[in-house]
Amino acid sequence: MKKLLATAVLCAFFTPVFAGIDQGIDKGMTHISLLGGFAVPTTEYGFSPLPNWENYDYGDVGPTYGLQIMHYLTKNIGLGLEFNATNYDKAEYDISAMVLSDTIKTSADKYSLFLAGKFNFAPDAKTRMYIPVGVGFAKYKAKMEHNFFGNEDQSSTKPAFYAGLGLESDLNDIFIWGLEARYNHWWLDDSKFADTSYLSDISLLLKVGIKL
Repeated sequence: MKKLLATAVLCAFFTPVFAGIDQGIDKGMTHISLLGGFAVPTTEYGFSPLPNWENYDYGDVGPTYGLQIMHYLTKNIGLGLEFNATNYDKAEYDISAMVLSDTIKTSADKYSLFLAGKFNFAPDAKTRMYIPVGVGFAKYKAKMEHNFFGNEDQSSTKPAFYAGLGLESDLNDIFIWGLEARYNHWWLDDSKFADTSYLSDISLLLKVGIKL
């Protein structure tokens, strides 16, 4: 009897929270989503052991993940906050110049905080296409390792943005999932990263979340 009473109390407590939630998006709804996937570097930097040496990718394909809170001002337009991190895998380059030969290793991490926006197409549908955008700041930390010249470490915190295309669907009245592709762009302090004022990557993300 006590268990039945406790269950009834819990249902009565949570019913107002989830009442009225159906497929699609309603004005005033909030989504809380976890994102995870991978990012592919698309640019190089002048972070090299000697002047005039070739530039290198800042790392290889690596994991990217984040947390997003999105509140819908209208059915079509959402506004929220997102934290995102990317850890690029280490890349290796064999070099030789006259009597010098070495293996150069590059790696990097990026941590971003965005004001996130979202424009939904067909917001009343169970499955929806949308355009995600974000503007904010990214802290970029890079490392280059080489035996002859030692290691170089640099970091820079500068403005960043992303834009992409996504597809999400309602699993039921509460849970959602989706896929999202993004172009990510962030600026650098070119006094630390010679001749490089920005970097970019392409990311593919799986999203799972709940409606509130």
